[in-house]
Amino acid sequence: MKKRLAQLLCLLVFLTVFSGCGTAALKTEPDPPASPKQREAVSPSPSPSPTPTPAPTPDPEEEARQQRLKEAQDGFVWEDGYLYAIDEEGNLKTDCWIGVLYFGRDGRYTSGSKKLDRLVADVISENTKDSMTRMEKLEAMYDYTRDNIQYVGYGNHEMTYQPAHGKDGWMVEIATEALEEGHGNCYYFAAQFCALARGLGYQAYAVGGVFSAMEDPHGWVVILDEDGNQWLCDPEMEYKLHYWVEELNGGTVSSYFYRSQQELEGETGTAYGQVKDPFAAEQKEAEEREKAASAKSGTGSARPGTPGTASTTPATAAPSPAVSPAA
Repeated sequence: MKKRLAQLLCLLVFLTVFSGCGTAALKTEPDPPASPKQREAVSPSPSPSPTPTPAPTPDPEEEARQQRLKEAQDGFVWEDGYLYAIDEEGNLKTDCWIGVLYFGRDGRYTSGSKKLDRLVADVISENTKDSMTRMEKLEAMYDYTRDNIQYVGYGNHEMTYQPAHGKDGWMVEIATEALEEGHGNCYYFAAQFCALARGLGYQAYAVGGVFSAMEDPHGWVVILDEDGNQWLCDPEMEYKLHYWVEELNGGTVSSYFYRSQQELEGETGTAYGQVKDPFAAEQKEAEEREKAASAKSGTGSARPGTPGTASTTPATAAPSPAVSPAA
């Protein structure tokens, strides 16, 4: 009996030892996951970031040219009411003539009078909008002239300035006085509107002549278009018509603004006659200023062209009047 118990005990010990070894040999538990620091240590190094391309340095001159091209109307731009002309690339035209308009070394149009230039620029700046076309601006300047000069036809105004009777080169002086004082006769209306039209780049001339069968002295404005056609603009006549028809008689008058000579004579019932060459004095003045500018610069930078381009010709040749002076 004891012998059997001893054998059974030995068997149990053997089974216990064998079972423990088998368990150790068959154990296949997974390794614990690597810590974040371990994973970071074995991760491949990231590729270096590409160096950003530096932005191009802005060119102020190129930006200015592009801005002028964006704002240009018929080759002209305005800054604070002052007129400048540009070429097809947006460069300012300097020290050159465009018809009767002279552009100085700074590219700004000048009448030859800094005071008049400032007065014109102020009126254009305050009474036009960037959204308006150049023709709309011209009409606004016509209306401004018609509505902002009080007619005075006697005394000094009538006797001192009668260009039809021998005086030339009166536009600058009278336009300055008209813009400063706000009153005058037909020559003041004409001179002021002429100065404002030139400030918009138009080939405008203040004309002294006669009108009506009585050949009364009169002043008005002629604007030459690119084809040499004449537009007649008479803000003083319209001022009178508005007063006579609307204020005195309660009627209405359409705005004449500009017409050919035949149309204007038909609507006003009177005749316009140019007793002197209305362009001669302007051409003479332009020639003198061109000589002075050439003397300062040595050789002028102007180049041949038509209205809207720089030209060495100081003024556009004027066509003959469409209608002869009244008899």
